[in-house]
Amino acid sequence: MPAFKAARVIPAMTTSIPVNSYPQVLGNGYQAPNNPILRLAFKILCVIAVSRESLDHWKNTGSKEWKDHVSIMVNRFENTNITAGLVLATTTLFLSSVPPIKHLMAYNSSISYIFAMVSFGAALLSVISGSAVLVIYETSTAHKDMDSLKRMQRHQVIALLLWLAYPSVCLSIATCFLFVSTFIACFWSDNSVVIVITILACLAFLSNRGLTLYVFSVVGEK
Repeated sequence: MPAFKAARVIPAMTTSIPVNSYPQVLGNGYQAPNNPILRLAFKILCVIAVSRESLDHWKNTGSKEWKDHVSIMVNRFENTNITAGLVLATTTLFLSSVPPIKHLMAYNSSISYIFAMVSFGAALLSVISGSAVLVIYETSTAHKDMDSLKRMQRHQVIALLLWLAYPSVCLSIATCFLFVSTFIACFWSDNSVVIVITILACLAFLSNRGLTLYVFSVVGEK
């Protein structure tokens, strides 16, 4: 009888594909509203909160692009906390010291002092909220399944974006009020040179605001 050799069966190899490795469709809560004003507000909120004009990068939370975005956000929160700390230290100096030369910069006047107090409060909120956002955001993205982001409702998405944007908004308010407080203190100076420098600084500040809005509206325009 002829000898038959047993055929060797090689099992088929299967590779497990992570759930997050392919982009998924986001819900309606992640899309910009149809109303032009609400659409612009949503776009601005996304820029402030996640440094993007939309939330399309949340489709795939397992990709390299998402990990790079997380690193950028963590670095941004750290820089925000450092800047808020500097503003907080500056306002603390204004609130707790007497002007060495009052006729040049009288920042102990009532109006200037009130603006400095508002700046101090906003800077303090920025430091506190920024530290909380940094700790929770970094811990969540490192140890939790971020695929749950795709199942959030519209109000949950807005709440998350507001929470992420809170430190930056508080820092912007603190910086603006500190500038106004310094402007008032210098503008009421008895020295004409200081007044001219203050006016030039105010014009530079306003022109920077205009350039910021212009660049924001032009860059990335299709």
